[in-house]
Amino acid sequence: MTENDVRDPCRALRNAAPQQWEAFVAMFTTYTAEAVDAVSEADAAEIMTQKGRAQVCKALLKTFKRLDPPPSA
Repeated sequence: MTENDVRDPCRALRNAAPQQWEAFVAMFTTYTAEAVDAVSEADAAEIMTQKGRAQVCKALLKTFKRLDPPPSA
């Protein structure tokens, strides 16, 4: 699966429900920040798991925010 495989359904969702999409991205931004913070609070046994989670969240958020501009109304 490539980044484009994620972008296409995201574009469709954004175009179908732009307000809900923006709300989702705002929520996921907060979720990602919490995942990144959890890395600094993780103990030695959990740090790599938390780091991986944070990296995935950051990559997804980057994809969500870098969709092409929505079509003009």
